[in-house]
Formats: sequence, structure tokens, C-alpha cells
Amino acid sequence: MSDIMYPEVLTVGSGAIKVATVGDSLTYGYGLENRERDAYPCILADKLGSHYQVSNFGLSGRSLQSTADYPYLKEKNAQLSFQSEADIVIIMIGSNDSRAAYWNKERFTAEYKALAEGYMALASQPDVYLVIPPHVPTSRFGLNNQIIEEELQVIIPQIGEDLGLPVINLYPITKDQSAYYSDGLHLTPLGNRVIAEEIYRHLIG
Repeated sequence: MSDIMYPEVLTVGSGAIKVATVGDSLTYGYGLENRERDAYPCILADKLGSHYQVSNFGLSGRSLQSTADYPYLKEKNAQLSFQSEADIVIIMIGSNDSRAAYWNKERFTAEYKALAEGYMALASQPDVYLVIPPHVPTSRFGLNNQIIEEELQVIIPQIGEDLGLPVINLYPITKDQSAYYSDGLHLTPLGNRVIAEEIYRHLIG
């Protein structure tokens, strides 16, 4: 459906501090009955309060790597995120890259680092947070949890160290937590709340 694949950017709040949330369906809030309330960026906006506005630039089915079928950076919402004059950027992408047809460790590492550097170079000089995606309970969607557990939990912290950026690891707090998932990949309102609270903890820490 076009509204799911090519959604408008959802912005919550009107505060002066702008937060850009970047990512795939886990950021977008795919599968939620009320994503305007239950997607993690909306929960985060509520927790941050009136001085903030949080924009959801998430796009379902997108991957980081330029060789994937649906590269995030080729989409309008991705370009809008670079034009958002964000003060804080939260990057959570990589789950879809774990598919066997897409995964290339060297390319993923190089393109992830370039993505982070792109946001770091914005005129607004945002604080950039790198997020290791949640556990993937099943292979139903073709994703490979082993890549997320064994590769992304190494690659993303290394990039964070190289660039001096904070890293938020959602993998251990979501592993083996079936109540957080609606379909073996996407998050329930509870799952979204758990990751929003973890991200919030890092932002205000």
C-alpha cells in the first residue's frame, strides 16, 4: 500500500529541539493499530516533553545498503531527514540488510559509517545516536537474526567508537521477549514502549 511504503513524515510536538528518527519499519511503526500513539518515536516525544518535536522518517522494508531492493537513502523521507535541521538524530537501521541476498559486511560497514558521517556534517550539528536493532525472533520475513546478534553488535559499536558517537543496544533487552512482538519481527505497543524508554534513557543521560 502506498501510504505504508511511502508515508508522509509524522511529526509530534512543536518544541524547539528537533529530533529526527531514521530507520525502517521498526521506526515507522508497521503493524500498529495506532502508530500516531504507539510507534516508538511518538512515545519518545511524549516522554521528552514540550520542548521537543520528534519526526518519524522511518520507511518500511528499507535497507541501508545501496545494492538492496529498497535502499533507504534513495527515498524522499531520507532526504527530508537531511533537511530537517535536526538537533538530535537517532539511526536504527540494518535489520533488513541481514537478508542473505543483501548482506555484505564490508559494504554495510562502509555505508553505515558514511550515513552517520552525513548526519554529523549537517549545519545543525546534531547529536547522532547509533542504535543496534532489536532481536528478530523468527526468519519469517527472510531476516537473519544471527547477523544482528553476531555482526551488528560488533560493527555498529566499532563505528560509534571510530566517530565518537554514542551507541544504544536494543538487542539484549528484546531477546526472548515474545510479548514485545506482534508477528516475529514488528513490535507491539509494549515493545515500542520498551525501546522508546531505552532510547530516552540515553538521551537524557
